[in-house]
Formats: sequence, C-alpha cells, structure tokens
Amino acid sequence: MSLPTPSMTLYVSNLETKTKKPELHSQLYSLFTPYGRVIDIIAKKHDGGRGQAFVTFDEQAAATSAMRALHGELFYSKELKITYSRNPSNSTIARTNPDASREAAAVRAAKLTVSNAQGEYEQLEKDREAEELKALGGKRNLEDGDQGDGEPAAKRAKGDEADDEEMEIEMDMDDEDAEGSEGKDGKSVVCTNLPPECNEQIMSALYSQYPGFSRAGPLPSSRSAPSSHPAPNPGAKSFLITFETAEQAKGAVSETKAYLMQPGWEMGVSVDQ
Repeated sequence: MSLPTPSMTLYVSNLETKTKKPELHSQLYSLFTPYGRVIDIIAKKHDGGRGQAFVTFDEQAAATSAMRALHGELFYSKELKITYSRNPSNSTIARTNPDASREAAAVRAAKLTVSNAQGEYEQLEKDREAEELKALGGKRNLEDGDQGDGEPAAKRAKGDEADDEEMEIEMDMDDEDAEGSEGKDGKSVVCTNLPPECNEQIMSALYSQYPGFSRAGPLPSSRSAPSSHPAPNPGAKSFLITFETAEQAKGAVSETKAYLMQPGWEMGVSVDQ
C-alpha cells in the first residue's frame, strides 16, 4: 500500500453510512483511543462525505500505529480503509501555527465586522447630533416668541428636567427587570471562558449566523458559570446570548460547544435554564 506523506491526521473511509453521527463519533473515538491521544474526530454525514471521517492524534507515532493496526479491520461489518490525510486538520494547524487556524480566521473576520459596524455607528451618531442641534435651534426660536405667554422660561425648563429624570428612572427599572428575568425560559445560551479582548460585538458576529439570534450581552455579575463548563482562564469573560426560542438556543449550543476562540481558550457553552 503506497502511503502519502506521514500525518497526525488519518483519513478513514468505507464507513457504514446509516449510523447516526453521535454514535459514529463515539465508536470511532473508542476504536482509535487505545493507540494514542485523539484530539479531534470529524465524521462526515452530508452528501459527498458519507462514509468518511478524519481522526487526528497529538503524535505522529500514534497515528501510524493506529493506521497499521486498524486498516482492513471490520467496523460495523465493513472493512476500514485508512491512510494518512493529504491535508493537516484544523486541530493540527491550531497547534503548530495558531495564526493560520480556522478560529484565528474567525476572530479576524469578527474584528473586521466590529470595525465596520463601529464606523457606521459613529456616522449615525454624528447624524443624530446634527439633527438634535438643528431641532434645538428651532426650539429656542419658538421659546423666544412665546415669552409673553405668562409662564417663565426658567419654570418651563425646570419642568422639562423633572420629566426627563422621571423617564430615566422608569427606563432604569425596565432594564433591571429585563436583566433579572433574561434566560429563565431556556431561550438563552451561557458562554464562559472567553478571552479578555472578546466583547459583545464579537459574540454577536459569532452567533448571528444561527437562526433566531436576538442579542449578546455580558453575563450579569450576580450569575456564576455552570459547573459543567471548563475552568475559566485568568481574566476570562462570560456572555449571555439570547434567541427567540428554546429550540434555536439548543441548536446554537450544539454547533458551538467546545469552540476555540483562541488556542487554549475552550469556550464553555450551555442553555441557561
């Protein structure tokens, strides 16, 4: 059997195609683990990739031993075909060159999205301030024309300030109520162990690709990370991601579980219940 260039990632084919993906992933892990530490398994089930998988070890010797021992072995009544992968897996790239990994590319894309959004936000703020100044000039002209209506301008201004303060108090109470109730219906996702430079814009860029995304915000200080999450790194941040339905929140969790925002920063993800 002619072999490609040795690789820590093995290409496994001729797999049984009717097995559910979670079961296939679990059985492949059990099959290959005795030969060394398995750091990643990608089992393909979509059209064009059925019956194939990529198994990545943390050492070259372990990958070679597994290939020699398991090639031709029966797995779900079919003979396994195993060879070295022609291309390194994303897990291998992340270990050898973190800047070239898929996660690093996602961070760069998210930062670019945030930068563009920040520019648009600043322009909108400038336009809003210009409109306010224009409206304020018209209001002053109107007040100058109404000085003879019997109500002193100072009294009117004081009344306006009182109304503004009352409105601010009501808005603060609404925000507190929203913060206290958010996430108790299973529609939110708790994300922990995020790098210090991560912010709401980056989390929004990550989760806006999933159906039902509503908003991203910091996890309230009164909340603690779920016990099932990995221990946070020093300086780690936590966020609460809100979706329209509980099913959409569960779908986002399954897609981003153990996501690496940066090498060494495994994100803890779970539905907030």
